[in-house]
Amino acid sequence: NKVLNKISFKVNKGDIVSVIGPSGSGKSTLLRCINHLEEPNSGKIIFNGEEVTKRNITKVREKIGMVFQQFNLFPNMSVLENLCLAPVTLGKLSKEEAKIKAIDLLGNIHLLDKKDAYPDSLSGGQKQRVAIARTLMMEPDIILFDEPTSALDPEMVGEVLDLIKMVAEENKTMIIVSHEMNFVKSIATRILFLDNGKILFDGSNKEFFNNKNERIKMFLQKVEK
Repeated sequence: NKVLNKISFKVNKGDIVSVIGPSGSGKSTLLRCINHLEEPNSGKIIFNGEEVTKRNITKVREKIGMVFQQFNLFPNMSVLENLCLAPVTLGKLSKEEAKIKAIDLLGNIHLLDKKDAYPDSLSGGQKQRVAIARTLMMEPDIILFDEPTSALDPEMVGEVLDLIKMVAEENKTMIIVSHEMNFVKSIATRILFLDNGKILFDGSNKEFFNNKNERIKMFLQKVEK
């Protein structure tokens, strides 16, 4: 199967692009191709004017943050250690600098009291907020969110979405795969609608939700019930 078929689009600095579409349309695969977690069979990914390849992927990933559905925190490390690991290992910050920055971030997301806790003791919403903070530690140029609320209980979704909105206010460039239509309406500057591996729509938030295309109308009727 061609999961993605002749996909082509450009993301500008400061864009908040929401990628939506039915299950199996290629949304998560698209995100994973951008930082080569999945290797495209053809085509090119251009990031800051440079083609993303196996040779430079480690450097590229320092500037492309990714937040996963399942958090991917290290269970044998405290919250503080999870946040400090990447910037210290990659020589971005000293241990002391990383600790100061991590504590500041945890204070901003109201999780400072959890700095010495381990991931297993956190709620799903807390884990995802820690995962987002861990990504912010690297100060990426762009952040990819792969359905960041899909693994959460409904009552925990709001706290994660509020944090993403807070990040958006800092003019961060983001590509977000999400099924939360009210969230998409409130945050996205642009929408990509994928169907059967192709981009069926690429345009503004307002244009999408007022679109007369029958396929888009059918999709919205189902997800907005």
